[in-house]
Amino acid sequence: MENIYVKLSENLVLETERLVLRPVTLDDAEAMFEYVSDKKNTRYTFPINLSLEETKNNIAQFYLANPLGRWGIELKSNGQFIGTIDLHKIDPVLKKAAIGYIINKKYWNRGLTTEANRAVIELAFEKIGMNKLTALHDKDNPASGKVMEKSGMRFSHEEPYARMDKKEPGRIVTRIHYVLTKEDYFINK
Repeated sequence: MENIYVKLSENLVLETERLVLRPVTLDDAEAMFEYVSDKKNTRYTFPINLSLEETKNNIAQFYLANPLGRWGIELKSNGQFIGTIDLHKIDPVLKKAAIGYIINKKYWNRGLTTEANRAVIELAFEKIGMNKLTALHDKDNPASGKVMEKSGMRFSHEEPYARMDKKEPGRIVTRIHYVLTKEDYFINK
């Protein structure tokens, strides 16, 4: 039986109506730097990148060194690189993983992140045979939760006092967790 990583290696490119999900390369560094250097864009994710060199180093470390389950989000219409979506925290024994994503704020509120998320969810359950997917967001970022809901994920629980906010001193983050099991996926398909 093929394992999760073999199946991921067979699905390096995914296509949707408006998007191509494909491996991230160093050629994406400038487009990625545009949004990862923007405080508003990365407010609830990770520290901003301060230079193009830092973005290139991050691409090499995270996307080139471990490409399986990580995709760049590209618009079909013009080839513009607009974000990334990842399956991470992969547990090959229990067949579960978490989904994370970020998209350039220029493309917010167009349904593109939901479209990408649905493609990864479909791959996970229909081709890879995953049992469960999870995702989480900062309670102060409800737009990310809307993507999870529109993608078919269900609210699981609220986690108060999850961690300290690294960008706003003294602020304690409450995380909102979502889940989707294979049973719920196939029932609602």
